[in-house]
Amino acid sequence: MDLSQNNLSGEIPDIFKFFKSMKLLNLSFNNLEGPVPADGIFQNGRKVFIQGNMKLCTSTPLLRVPFCNAEASKQWNSSSILKIVGFTVLSLVLLSCFATIILKKKKNFKQAAHPSCKELKKFTYANLMRATNGFSSDNLIGSGKYGSVYRGRIESEEHEVAIKVFKLNQLRAPKSFIAECEALRNTRHRNLIRVITACSTIDPTGHDFKAIVLEYSVNGDLGSWLHPTVHEDGQRRPLSFGTRIVIAVDIAAALDYLHNQCVPPMAHCDLKPSNVLLDDFMGAHVGDFGLAKFLHSHNSSDIHSSTSLVGPRGSVGYIAPGNNF
Repeated sequence: MDLSQNNLSGEIPDIFKFFKSMKLLNLSFNNLEGPVPADGIFQNGRKVFIQGNMKLCTSTPLLRVPFCNAEASKQWNSSSILKIVGFTVLSLVLLSCFATIILKKKKNFKQAAHPSCKELKKFTYANLMRATNGFSSDNLIGSGKYGSVYRGRIESEEHEVAIKVFKLNQLRAPKSFIAECEALRNTRHRNLIRVITACSTIDPTGHDFKAIVLEYSVNGDLGSWLHPTVHEDGQRRPLSFGTRIVIAVDIAAALDYLHNQCVPPMAHCDLKPSNVLLDDFMGAHVGDFGLAKFLHSHNSSDIHSSTSLVGPRGSVGYIAPGNNF
């Protein structure tokens, strides 16, 4: 059988040694490699021609090819084993490091998403007074029944903030402050207004002072866009249909979170355009949780919610029909 110059590669197949009736086997000038079989037709050097295969070796001198080096083979095997073991160990180490980094980032993300009271920044009355230029009317950006909101700049904060100062002379204002603190402490969502910290102290005259420092929304509230005043009418373009859809989707996402994902579920109870704030990209953030209520199940009646307020919840014109809160 003449298979010379057939561009054969790899090791010599063992099947050749079983052809005992074969008179000639010519495997010359191919790309064969590895040890030549020691039995069968390969026992007769006159019947086998394997010259020209530079990578073949043999354990018998009859075939006129180099002897196989057993030590070299052992060294190669040892080197291969060491490489495989080293690669495996290195892979495990890298995988462990990667898993550690992922777990650490996940832990940090959870801590950032649910910061404890100790991690909230602490501001004094003097800090807030300086930030608002003495609670100047020039910094006033909104006022409601239970509080006034001022725009301010605190030295330690990179961006401007909104400071909601509660009117504690109003009957329900202290409960509204507690309700808003509880709501903002238990909720974290991109479409809810972000709370920076709360401040409960005494002013220089000895009166109670309570305020909440919030993320400042550059584009104000939705109500001012839907119903602009005379001086705002020429400054703002009407909201496009696409922008209105995006705002509606953001509000829906916030309510879905409050009703279905928040633990325990929460009802805002005073959702209206003036309580929807718009950031610099016109993204909507629901705010003002002073009338919010946690919706405990019947079997958790032992849990007391400090958001309990007497009477109907919400602004006139926005109270849901049949509101029994």
